[in-house]
Amino acid sequence: MDKVNAALGNVQKTLFLPLWGRAVESKKTRPMLVDDTAVRIIEQVDYDFSQITRNMDDLSQIAWIRRSMYCDRVIREFLQGYPEGTIVNIGCGLDTTFERTDNGKLKWYDLDLPDVIELRSKFVQENERRKFIPASFLEEAWLEEIEVNGNVLFLAAGVFYYFQENEIKDFLIRLTDRYPGSELFFDVSSPIGVRVANKKVVAGAGLDEKSHLVWGLENKKEILAWDPGIKLLGTYYYYRTLHTGLRNILMGLLSDVLGIQYMLHLKLGG
Repeated sequence: MDKVNAALGNVQKTLFLPLWGRAVESKKTRPMLVDDTAVRIIEQVDYDFSQITRNMDDLSQIAWIRRSMYCDRVIREFLQGYPEGTIVNIGCGLDTTFERTDNGKLKWYDLDLPDVIELRSKFVQENERRKFIPASFLEEAWLEEIEVNGNVLFLAAGVFYYFQENEIKDFLIRLTDRYPGSELFFDVSSPIGVRVANKKVVAGAGLDEKSHLVWGLENKKEILAWDPGIKLLGTYYYYRTLHTGLRNILMGLLSDVLGIQYMLHLKLGG
């Protein structure tokens, strides 16, 4: 069978990292998460995963899985209050969050750059409640395409730290002004986390400096100071319930304590 061509930009290629992580997890005897679509894509896409397989450590792979699990959890909690609510998956890459969380009523938008959406459409299909938007989240035109039912939850997993802080700040304020009462769930890395990720994860995957992370968040209170309407709903750490090897437990706890990588759940506006 012919492989599916995967011509992507530099930052876009990083989507193969969490995809690989979910596929690897799905094949374990007792997986934390099962993603059969990720397994299928790995088998069909024309991309060399050998360097990722050779160089990725357990903690990186676990972080990608925990990130997906937390997204699923926050979505389900959101849908308890808004069963017909709107979800916007910013920088969707090749994830399958919709497949794991669809309640048969929600409205879903997968947003990413045109080359990613083109590749995504070869493996995942739109339907009447799930639409693809080929655009950068920094553009404003795509906001006109969003139909909000009840309330809207924005997801951004593995996205924001590839951009400058001022770009993220402007974007959050824009959402706060336009969708008061909406929610945003996303992951962050500290400046130390950014340096480690660029050296060990990005370089280890065979990607160059054009795929590097950029924005490191020193303290989550900085985001809350951007706009009085931004409120913290929760902080999610990856490793605090880890039970896989003493080294992983110790290194994971250190990561959590130092705030090297974690997820934030915000309410935007009143």
